[in-house]
Formats: sequence, structure tokens, C-alpha cells
Amino acid sequence: MRFKAKKIYGKSKELSCPFCGGIATQKNKQGLDVCRHHTQTLLEEIKCLCGSWLETKCSQHGPYFKCINCGNISYSKGMEIKLITGSKDSMSRSKTETGSVRPTILTRSEPKEINISTNDIEYF
Repeated sequence: MRFKAKKIYGKSKELSCPFCGGIATQKNKQGLDVCRHHTQTLLEEIKCLCGSWLETKCSQHGPYFKCINCGNISYSKGMEIKLITGSKDSMSRSKTETGSVRPTILTRSEPKEINISTNDIEYF
């Protein structure tokens, strides 16, 4: 017969700050749990994989993101999307001399066509 692990108060859920990874003890204006150093900072807008913007929401169960096309997305999955699309989003915006941000046009490269024959051993 196995015994259950001892329950310790406060160890069931430890929140981390999305900016620095420290222990989150306070909330910012968006309702996200952050550390004391980032109470005035706001989480920048995140673009979903479908192309629309994610809206930050907070409920009794914690923060989450809402996409117009995809619906509700969990907080952890939204932060993974931020890591994936973060570099692309920073490249798509450039600062002008006045400090304002203006979007730039990204061009797509043409897809490559690969012909595979029955003689190619690598693909079979």
C-alpha cells in the first residue's frame, strides 16, 4: 500500500513572471501575475498563428488569450506562440526617426518544386 505525498500549503501552484521568470507576487494593469519589478510593464501584443491578434484576458482560473478566429488559447500555449512568432513580429516593424512604429511589408519567397522519382532511394 502506497501513501500519498504530503500536501504543503502554497506549493501546489507557483506563478512565474512572464518578463523575467521570477516568482510572481503582484498583478499588473492587464491582470497578469508579475514580480514586483514589472508591475507597471504591459505584455506586448502577440500575433496568433492564424494571423490575427491575441487579446489578453483573465478569469478566476488564471490568464488566457482570446483569438477571433481560433477561440480561447491557454496562457502557456500563447507564450509559446510569442516565442515562435516573436522574431518575425520584431522584423515586421521598424522605428522611424520620431520614435513611432510603422509596419513594413514582408515579401514571401516562391515555394520550391521538388520532383521525386522511383529511382531516389532517399525518399523511400
